[in-house]
Amino acid sequence: MATKTLRKKTVSDFGRSAPTCENEEPCLVGSPPLHEGPSFIKKKREDGGGYDYWADVPRSGNYSADADLGRRLAEEFIAFIGKHHNVGNASLLGSIMLDMEAGATRGHKVGFMNTVNKYAMAGGYLSQLPRDEEQESSKPTHDPRPEAVLKLDGLLSEAAALLRANEDLQIAQVALNEHGIHTMYKIPGFTKPDALRDKIIAYRDGLRAFRELPIETFTKENEDQIAADMYEKHEDALREWKGAAPSREGAIEALKLFTEIDVFEGDFRSDGTLAQTLRLAALKYLEGLEGVVA
Repeated sequence: MATKTLRKKTVSDFGRSAPTCENEEPCLVGSPPLHEGPSFIKKKREDGGGYDYWADVPRSGNYSADADLGRRLAEEFIAFIGKHHNVGNASLLGSIMLDMEAGATRGHKVGFMNTVNKYAMAGGYLSQLPRDEEQESSKPTHDPRPEAVLKLDGLLSEAAALLRANEDLQIAQVALNEHGIHTMYKIPGFTKPDALRDKIIAYRDGLRAFRELPIETFTKENEDQIAADMYEKHEDALREWKGAAPSREGAIEALKLFTEIDVFEGDFRSDGTLAQTLRLAALKYLEGLEGVVA
């Protein structure tokens, strides 16, 4: 009964002006019955009625496949509440999560909630933007740097493009300063030691192996320990990294991993997060390339 009452409220209950109908009265935001909405919500067959909010969702036995399915169902949920944004549907996520506790796998839960979390973070970010920021950002900005600096910047960019297009020259990098130009060549077979790169590779390999394990491998008692042994120990080591990436390869691997992880999971700019560690390692490496064309 309470849900039916909530569904009759207007969008003005969400803190913004409600659309008006022809008679200038607030319009209602309609919503179909839930079992006609998201595919994973079904009517219960028992006499008591109600809904099963995580119904007939298949278990594949594979973490990655279940996580992908969880992501797709979350996208379906987001599309539904976006189209039917009334107060009744504002409480729908809680009901879904309660039924997921009983019927969803770990992959389902992680895939579903990470997707919802991305939309929540994006919405939170947009809610904090000044109203005129979008207009201000579209205005052309004047580059205050001297003309000589702008010309040098263009020449350096052209030089970098030439190096990328002519890898057969085996030039590792070119250093430029007031004393002249210094060219450093690559040594075949030599790989610069890079602890950050090695930690990233170990983390990625461990996570991939964890996701490929059959679902039968896991129990409530051993799941956390398996995750800790296979990839979480490498993740902890990465979080503790301080300073710049030791090499170009390490910086590239840091940026690659940064694009693979869920940066909207928490505040990725906070110290101690994996995303922040990777971002700063690559940034500090690039900052150390002042006067270098590579």
